[in-house]
Amino acid sequence: MAHFDDITGDTETLQPEAIPTLDVDELLGETFDGRYLIEQKLGRGGFGTVYLASDTKAVSRKVVVKVMRLEEATNEWSRKRFEQEVEALSRIDHPSVVGLFDCGETTSGRPYIVMQYIDGRSLRSFLSPEGMPFLRVARIIRQIGDALTAAHEAGILHRDLKPENIMVKIVNDDEEHVKVIDFGVAKVKNSIVNLSTGEGIAVGTIAYMSPEQLSDQPITPQSDIYALGVIAYEMLTGKRPINPESAFNLFELQRAGVRVKPIDLRPSLTEAANDVVLKALSFKPQDRYERACEFGDRLAKALLEDSEVTQLSSKQHQLARNTELQTAHVLFMDIVGYSKLLIDEQTRQLKQLQEIVLATSETKRAHAAGALIRLPTGDGMALVFFQDPEAPLRCAIEISKALTADPVLELRMGIHSGLVHRMADINTNMNVAGGGINVAQRVMDCGDRGHILLSKSVADDLGQLARWSDFIKDLGEVEVKHGLRLHLFNFHGDDFGNPAQPARITKPGSPRLYKQPSVLIAASVILLGLIAIGAWRAVKLKSSKTTAPPPVNANFPVGPERSLTYWLTVQKRLDKKPLGAPFRSFGNGWSFQFNVHPTQSGALYLLTVGPGVKTPEEYNILFPLPQSGELVSTLPANQTFQSEWFRFLEKTGAEKLYIIWSTKPLPELDAIFAQAATNAGEITEAAHLEKVKEYLTSYDASKLQVVSDREKKTTWIQGHGDVIVGLLILSHEAN
Repeated sequence: MAHFDDITGDTETLQPEAIPTLDVDELLGETFDGRYLIEQKLGRGGFGTVYLASDTKAVSRKVVVKVMRLEEATNEWSRKRFEQEVEALSRIDHPSVVGLFDCGETTSGRPYIVMQYIDGRSLRSFLSPEGMPFLRVARIIRQIGDALTAAHEAGILHRDLKPENIMVKIVNDDEEHVKVIDFGVAKVKNSIVNLSTGEGIAVGTIAYMSPEQLSDQPITPQSDIYALGVIAYEMLTGKRPINPESAFNLFELQRAGVRVKPIDLRPSLTEAANDVVLKALSFKPQDRYERACEFGDRLAKALLEDSEVTQLSSKQHQLARNTELQTAHVLFMDIVGYSKLLIDEQTRQLKQLQEIVLATSETKRAHAAGALIRLPTGDGMALVFFQDPEAPLRCAIEISKALTADPVLELRMGIHSGLVHRMADINTNMNVAGGGINVAQRVMDCGDRGHILLSKSVADDLGQLARWSDFIKDLGEVEVKHGLRLHLFNFHGDDFGNPAQPARITKPGSPRLYKQPSVLIAASVILLGLIAIGAWRAVKLKSSKTTAPPPVNANFPVGPERSLTYWLTVQKRLDKKPLGAPFRSFGNGWSFQFNVHPTQSGALYLLTVGPGVKTPEEYNILFPLPQSGELVSTLPANQTFQSEWFRFLEKTGAEKLYIIWSTKPLPELDAIFAQAATNAGEITEAAHLEKVKEYLTSYDASKLQVVSDREKKTTWIQGHGDVIVGLLILSHEAN
């Protein structure tokens, strides 16, 4: 008996006419244990079926429920394997490993597991034929290495590590959180579950198996490290190190060693990074790295050999390389009204705050473990915790309760999790910099006396835990420095925090239209076709609306040369989840995703003009949308960007999709899009509509080159100008 996935690990490609409809499932709509409402089927594995559900006892938070398949429920070995997955997840406590919430049995006696819902995509969806950017590989591999080490130290071997079992949540351009999932075939050391009847059963996905796992020999942490080496090779080159015709052929090729080195396929790769990957792929386990985190750290450092962070003095350089790009959990705090205090009172309150903070058990614990950096900020301090995402919340509660003994000391706090760089300051003391620190300060700045505010990333992660969810309240969005917007949450209880609405945050509005699941479910659209480019224009921005632009000589293009390639990906979806494989063509009831690959860096703006619900014509924004409260329109050169998934409202007519591609961000449009994001994505203010129409219609045309690739279903366009405006017309009808 063997549980092997196919040799390639790829998903079967379906033709449009073969896309299946939703399965009829008797569990849909059922509530487990009086709290877990089964809403949607997500997938099916070797032992169980996975569903999306709502935890009705925790403010309807989303969870994932894995239920043993009916045909496996009477198989004793399968039930033991299911129990061992629960044991494995319960042993691991790490932010990059999917969390276990609950377990039980259905009324028919089928066991189920309740796990953390991850609002992200599998690593497989990020892989590209040319390889991923080095910085992204470094971020992801380091987090996977840390997660595997935590599992190995808990006596857990994953045994089925592959891109499909690694989820990536995009926080913003500088932050990505990784979660390792599916411990269904994990090996548990000293397990309380007796699996003797299953000894000798080979499990896993062949393409990612180590030689010893493939030949059914004893496995060790180095077996998982081998799989991680295969994943790293694939992330860097777009290909696997070995592509066999059979499992037997794979073993022989593994014995011969990797013949095509990563650097052969990716010449820009450093020799150091090349050697790190090959060491992880050694045929003998003892020749690989001892710990997965060592592999992750070494590869990340080798990939970032030429990054700006490493251009420091020799001592700073070493400190930065040892701890570069880590996820930190930051508690930022300051004394309210500090600048108005007398100097001696400032000194007294700062000293009092320091004593309170240092006395907390959370600060003592983290400091003793080497997982804390304390940063003075003049009117307060920042506590930068590593490894434990819940540490800032526990510490904030302790501090808030201690302040009741000193009512004169007024404090506000903000918490955010994000990527940071450890580095040495001018005195060679350890310091921290990066988006994780900056956003935490902005979160704190929005609070008043007694407030403990959380960023959306913290609320999304920790709000899924029952011990915190009842204390987290949605405040909505607020504008902070540089016109950026943050989605904030208030953290308070009966004896800590401040339940009052912060003065600078208005009452939260309704969810944005483009995020509402009801829109994705209710809108059933027939996309009849894509009419070729209706109007492409290269434009030079005018200084005044009333001043006519200079005449354009067609033989002498004006402005910088700019080009990009775009295409639409279309896929059948339900409640933001894919049903079947994506295509670059149209089908009945499918959603679309806009893809663009620019040759130069610049700023992208997408909006639609089409039949509305309340008005004959609506202007709705598609990109940029706020990510962690920030609106970022810029895109790097030579990298493919994918928008979110969109569907039309249930209205018949033509939808115009406008593309505005600029050499740099356009502050006017940034402000308009930020305002529209607070209004369900619709642009309604008269002045904003007038300005948008000016961008779309008031500039003279310049000759453009447009080339359509029918085979690849992509369109390439080149023109001259500070701004290129494009128009795609999509016809649709309501069912």
